[in-house]
Amino acid sequence: MLALHHLVGALSLAWMLNAVLPVQAAEALSWRAQIEADWLIQDDKRLAAPVSGKPKSAVTQGSRSYPLALVLERGLQLAQSQRRLGVNVETAEQELRDIAAAVQQLPTDAPEAARRELYLRAHWVVRKLALGNPLLDFDTLLFVKRAPGTLPHMSDQHYGWWSRPGGGIYLLKKFKTGQPELRCLTSDMPPGSFIGPDLSYDGKKVLFAYCKYYPATAAGEKTDKSKLPEDGFYKIFEMNVNGGKRRQLTFGRYDDFDPRYLPNGEIVFLSTRKSTAIQCTALFSDSSRTELLPDSYVRCGGDNIRPCAVFTLHGMDAQGRNVRPLSAFENFEWTPSVMSDGRIVYARWDYIDRFNGHFESLWSANPDGTNPQLVYGNYTVKPQAVFEARSIPHSSKLVFTACAHHSITGGSLCLLDRTRGTEEETPLVRLTPEVVFPETEGWNDHYYANPWPLSEEYFLCGWATHRLPPHAGSKAVMDARNPVNAMGVYLYDAFGNLELLHRDPEISSMYPLPVKPRPRPVTVPSSVAWQGAQEGAFFLQDVYRGLDGVPRGVIKQLRLVGVVPKVQPHMNRPQLSVSAEDPGKFILGTVPVETDGSAYFRAPSGVPLFFQALDADGLVLQTMRTLTYVMPGQTLSCIGCHEHRDAAPLTSPTAAWTHAPSRIKPGPSGTWPLRFDQLVQPVLDCQCVTCHQPGSQDAAAARLDLTPVKAYTSLLAFGGGDLKQQAFERDRSIVGRGTCANSKLWKLLTQDAGHYQVRLDADARQRLATWMDTYAHRVGHFSDQQERDLAALREAWSHDLLEK
Repeated sequence: MLALHHLVGALSLAWMLNAVLPVQAAEALSWRAQIEADWLIQDDKRLAAPVSGKPKSAVTQGSRSYPLALVLERGLQLAQSQRRLGVNVETAEQELRDIAAAVQQLPTDAPEAARRELYLRAHWVVRKLALGNPLLDFDTLLFVKRAPGTLPHMSDQHYGWWSRPGGGIYLLKKFKTGQPELRCLTSDMPPGSFIGPDLSYDGKKVLFAYCKYYPATAAGEKTDKSKLPEDGFYKIFEMNVNGGKRRQLTFGRYDDFDPRYLPNGEIVFLSTRKSTAIQCTALFSDSSRTELLPDSYVRCGGDNIRPCAVFTLHGMDAQGRNVRPLSAFENFEWTPSVMSDGRIVYARWDYIDRFNGHFESLWSANPDGTNPQLVYGNYTVKPQAVFEARSIPHSSKLVFTACAHHSITGGSLCLLDRTRGTEEETPLVRLTPEVVFPETEGWNDHYYANPWPLSEEYFLCGWATHRLPPHAGSKAVMDARNPVNAMGVYLYDAFGNLELLHRDPEISSMYPLPVKPRPRPVTVPSSVAWQGAQEGAFFLQDVYRGLDGVPRGVIKQLRLVGVVPKVQPHMNRPQLSVSAEDPGKFILGTVPVETDGSAYFRAPSGVPLFFQALDADGLVLQTMRTLTYVMPGQTLSCIGCHEHRDAAPLTSPTAAWTHAPSRIKPGPSGTWPLRFDQLVQPVLDCQCVTCHQPGSQDAAAARLDLTPVKAYTSLLAFGGGDLKQQAFERDRSIVGRGTCANSKLWKLLTQDAGHYQVRLDADARQRLATWMDTYAHRVGHFSDQQERDLAALREAWSHDLLEK
């Protein structure tokens, strides 16, 4: 026994120092020795404090301590839980008590081998109890072996050009025994990367994404996709779990990944097929099956070597046909899954006119993309990214992974109970409290990922014995801190027991899934008329619900602001407004709000929009810092403006519902497309330039140059850069804190005595207020072609949706 202990200690030390054991050494170890080595690694890692600097080894030099009390405590809690499941745990409990008594009888100078022996005995009792869980009513696991990509970032990790080769789709049979059997289902596929599997509801088929590995692609220019190999992008495949009959479902130079079976037999997946369309339509998306469409890009990162193409939710039928957009969101979306009620839950990155770092929040939508709504975390900073959410069987709660922004998917596992709230930490239970929320709270030398809930207390998951790799430094530095073999698959429980199911010393093992039938969620009928008129409607019951302190009758209109995709990959270029990260915009116009606060209006479908509540002077009282959209033929309703998400709808009739939906009243010239020189400069030329130009007799006025060449930068600099401070990077909108009404410029121009007898007429006031309240853009588009496309869309929509 002592020789085995020395072997285990050597193995533990090798893994702790991030060394990869030779295959022969790993094969020479018994399965029992591998498990015992893993327990030692776990306790060294999981009992270590978070670190903020260089990762540290948690190995104890010389004689080491063994957290026997903690092992026993967790084991007894597990036994109590198993008793509630109907398991006879008397023998296990007695064994744990006997070990506890033996610990008490050890002399203070007992040799390390004696303490280690009791420690391992306790672990084996706990493991037997854990694997005897009646919720493990299956004998086979499906999982993926893969190396994480070379560029660790929440977005870049899903591009085929950063992939590293190795691994495949695997079955682990007899995993509860001492002789597990491993089988690879994809051994005939060329070296590449596998990601994001899903099993059919009958447990007989598996979806997954795969890309072939091309070592030269990572270092090269990538924006001309026609020069890149098509199979170097992630594609979706389906095959039988028992092997054979594999088929490729998606094609083209797009990254398609994280496919999930929908209850109706169709498939939801993530894809870069969103492209640059201002209006997302089924016809446009389906054309990507045969056409090479350009990508759209994130605003705050990238270049030609590292283009960050946006990926969003898409749907297709079981044969890979009828590709359609299930989202019109402007930015990234992640990790979809199907909840027990049939809805899709996923994460999306909301930084509309606010800081880019924190808001990867949790959303849901119907399987046809309708009714997108917040689930958790619109204002929440910690955790930063809420990924991998899944419904828990026989529970209304969700489990998710609290992740970092600047790394790969991984972090701390959490339970979400929405009955306790939808923001901050109140509705959360930290299942793995020893792991801080990465990036916002610090970093640990280990992390969790890929939770598959068996109940509120039991989970399959991945666990990594390394720190999350940073998105910083040279390629060599990132590679060194992003090992290919960090993760294995485990059984975890809410009491802290973590039992190894499979770990490969050469490559990570991830995404454990039980191979068995599972309940098929209810099928939510589709309400989308994909081939009909590309429009829908919005119905707002009462705008005042959620706007505390705003008297009834004050809000007269809603402004509809559209957001356009970025069409080139370079970080923060071009700068459109007060911030280099500002989204492009165009203003569709305004719609009336009735005296009871209701509004009902038509809008183009598939266009990301946000709304602003306006007073009688056309000034913003409240604005959205997220986006919404409708699908063709859909009417999307909401209760109020920034009301609680779980508020009950009104039952009384509303004034807006008594008439046909309103058409949109377009704004003045220069709002669609949005251009400062057409919206604001005419006012300056008429009212201001006479004094505010070089050579003016008023020397003080001349210093504020409002001629066409200088006007934009002069107004942004006015009042000590007041507009910049008012317009951007508030994490939430505050009622009454609209940019224009609180700006020094507006107060100067609208003071009772006027500004040197300048009196702005209604048109001039509307133009200046519109410009300031939509965050002071120079232009609202990313290219000349996009500007022409916006003008063409306005002309096309003018016949049906716009007020004459």
